Amino acid sequence: MKQHTVCPLNDILPETGVCALIDGKQIAIFRTKKNDLFAIDNYDPFSQANVLSRGLIGGTTIVNEAGIDEEVLYVASPIYKQRFNLATGQCLDDVDVALAAYQVSLNNDTVMLQGV
Repeated sequence: MKQHTVCPLNDILPETGVCALIDGKQIAIFRTKKNDLFAIDNYDPFSQANVLSRGLIGGTTIVNEAGIDEEVLYVASPIYKQRFNLATGQCLDDVDVALAAYQVSLNNDTVMLQGV
């Protein structure tokens, strides 16, 4: 699996996202207050626009498949406000819609992306 250098960590402000063009594909990369990093497709299938990197990060509790409450972080689309789980890409508002999620890591202070 190829690894891509994206940017220095400081280029992504906490609680925001950026868009990276990797092999012709737009990927939204998000940084939380705790410096956790997440990456999903930037394409919002509801508005049919590449805008998710501009969405708002939030948190909620969902009931997982085992029937247990689970805290999840999401990004809300800036257009129609559908929420996408940052860890999995699953839409929280429509179970039939999911985006690809990618592995993102830090190498020193450089953001690296795998799996594109």
